Amino acid sequence: GLLRMRQGQCAEGIRALFEVSGRQLGRASAFDLGFTLGPRLNAAGRLDDMSVGIECLLTDDRLRAQQLAQQLDELNRERRQIEGGMQQEALAALPDNLDDSRYSVAMFRDDWHQGVVGIVAARLRERFHRPCFVFAPADDDQIKGSGRSIPGFHLRDAVDWIAKRYPDLIQRFGGHAMAAGVALREQDFPRFAAAFEEVAQLWLDEYHLTRRIETDGA
Repeated sequence: GLLRMRQGQCAEGIRALFEVSGRQLGRASAFDLGFTLGPRLNAAGRLDDMSVGIECLLTDDRLRAQQLAQQLDELNRERRQIEGGMQQEALAALPDNLDDSRYSVAMFRDDWHQGVVGIVAARLRERFHRPCFVFAPADDDQIKGSGRSIPGFHLRDAVDWIAKRYPDLIQRFGGHAMAAGVALREQDFPRFAAAFEEVAQLWLDEYHLTRRIETDGA
């Protein structure tokens, strides 16, 4: 696929996304797809309507592809601004270094954007090396959270443990070992944060909370 792209044999939308992001189609790489085109396509679903990205990939009209790619680029800039603001607000509410007695992070603000809670949770996880959930308002007095975990702490199983121990707390959830999503009533967020900390303290120890970099050699 990359070889075909480098030869110009690709959809007009892909060509337009390379142009709008300032990357060279003739030197297309996996990095370009993962960190340049991918975020622009994702931004549509996070902030607006995912059909914008789909149409960009499907259209045969070069002018229309350029218009859609420009729209996706603007949405991605907006997504970065929102994400940066939320991250700064989250970090401002937390100490530079979490107390050793704190095993998890759960945060909610009623002015945060639902589309980027997962990205912010990932940033906090990287910063503090703790399982993290970040919540934003949803519909019908509900809030939705996205979580990211650390090795050794199965996030979906942890949420399942909370759901079974406190059956009236979580409206719905899903996920896997390293990421999960949760919906609950806004007034129940403090209870969820306490239950999340409870299961984190049960399942984690100093070994898991110590950040490690594994290598194959010197």
